[in-house]
Amino acid sequence: MKSTVRSFAPTRRAFTLIELLVVIAIIAILIGLLLPAVQKVREAAARAKCSNNLKQVAIALHAYHDTNNKFPYGQQNYIGQDQPVSSPGQGRWCWFQLILPYVEQAPLYNGFNQGSPSYNLISRNLPISTFTCPSDPNGGKNQTKDQGGAGGGGGMDTAQGFHGNYVTCLGATIFGSAGGGTSLGGMFYSQSATKMTDITDGTSNTLMVGETLLVPDSSTSNDFHGRYYNNWTGESLFSTLQPPNTAQGDIMYQCITIPNVPCAGSTTSGVVKYARSRHTGGVNAALADGSVRFIANSIDAPTYLYLGTRAGGEVLSGSF
Repeated sequence: MKSTVRSFAPTRRAFTLIELLVVIAIIAILIGLLLPAVQKVREAAARAKCSNNLKQVAIALHAYHDTNNKFPYGQQNYIGQDQPVSSPGQGRWCWFQLILPYVEQAPLYNGFNQGSPSYNLISRNLPISTFTCPSDPNGGKNQTKDQGGAGGGGGMDTAQGFHGNYVTCLGATIFGSAGGGTSLGGMFYSQSATKMTDITDGTSNTLMVGETLLVPDSSTSNDFHGRYYNNWTGESLFSTLQPPNTAQGDIMYQCITIPNVPCAGSTTSGVVKYARSRHTGGVNAALADGSVRFIANSIDAPTYLYLGTRAGGEVLSGSF
């Protein structure tokens, strides 16, 4: 008897819908676990870059002191007031312009140093990465929307120029006290000329440079946080009167409230601005000795207040 052998073609077994959904769910969970880690690594890199920028600014301020036997003034004009100046057109300079030669920006400085107003040159719009914190989504702002002022057409008033994320410490008070802000307790204020020997509280106990956050202009208002040109109401300065990233609003000539940057009033009366950043839990800051530290939002309030003065004689009540 002849046997018959039956052959069967191998059958393919496809994924079921449930199996596909399980695989997709597992992938989604893995991505969900991975994204926070990637974001943390990215922020850590941005914070490190920001810290390095502050170090470069601190070194430049010290180099200026070595050359001139004093630190640059915080700003040339009185706080919220114009006054005659020895060099016409330079009344709204601040410390930023004076240290440009020490951050490899000598050609830019030389352009400002020829008698023209520092806020009336095309080169004022040049963004400088050394003064921009990559953690700030609005960093690099270099134009200001015209609200019917200098430009007059509702477009961009480029007279305001580049805004930066780094600001010098004026002290532990509001800005306009003591005659237009000319005799305040920090290292930098209106017409200041601080020397290393003036920092009797100790260079490792005195704040020199901190951070600020920039704010986009709206269709009806400007914001001058970090404004280095046309400096008038301490736009490039900060106070330790309130701790970093305080909920207390800043008071400036012009400001706008956005998340993390509250504005308590747009005026020239009682002007004050606080250190702010997008870093988790605090801000980077450079001390007078040139070191860079991370100052936590939860820092002991008296300690932070005392860090703002150069010669207050206070005893720090906590660590930072």
